[in-house]
Amino acid sequence: MAYPEDWTKFNSSVLIEVTRPDGVFTSTGVAISVDTIITAAHSLDGDVIKVRVFLNESYNPNLPSLAVKDYTVHPDYNPEKSRFIADIAKIHLKQKLPSSIVLYPIFTETWIIGHLYRLGFGARNKKNNRTVITPTFKQMDYQEQVVELNDKYSRSGDSGGPVYLEKDGLYYILAIHSTFSHGPQGEFSYNPLLAPYLSWIYLN
Repeated sequence: MAYPEDWTKFNSSVLIEVTRPDGVFTSTGVAISVDTIITAAHSLDGDVIKVRVFLNESYNPNLPSLAVKDYTVHPDYNPEKSRFIADIAKIHLKQKLPSSIVLYPIFTETWIIGHLYRLGFGARNKKNNRTVITPTFKQMDYQEQVVELNDKYSRSGDSGGPVYLEKDGLYYILAIHSTFSHGPQGEFSYNPLLAPYLSWIYLN
């Protein structure tokens, strides 16, 4: 793990609180416009009672949250067949994000060259803090539209967190974190690319 000196460059990563009949769960998301958050579909799929969005660096349910207008799970997401294909959802806010939030464009090029940063609010030491992970590129699965990253720091609550790409001094949102794999190929994460879903993301 590594922690950049300037935390504010990644403050578009947000914590999402989801209330279900069996409890309250947290995940991560990323702002892609002043009123739209992208997260993992599996965080919002199924029976959801309430959704709240927090901008703070540490999770505190007693702090003010952003008002949520509605949310939509991608129509191609099928939790019974895959845990990461089309694992994307969007949340529309009733209010605009503050101007202090640094928004980045979605990366649309083919070749991934540069530094990678994955943000997540997963539980670490019994706390949900915004944490920066610096994974390395493993491989690209163009058929399933997923980038695999060498990454052994995934925790519960990191789902939906952004993978930022720093290229030529500029920052982009490359993907969001879906799930983690332990196996003979090592520990790595599956991260759905956002570029293939651009038309759906910006569809009102």
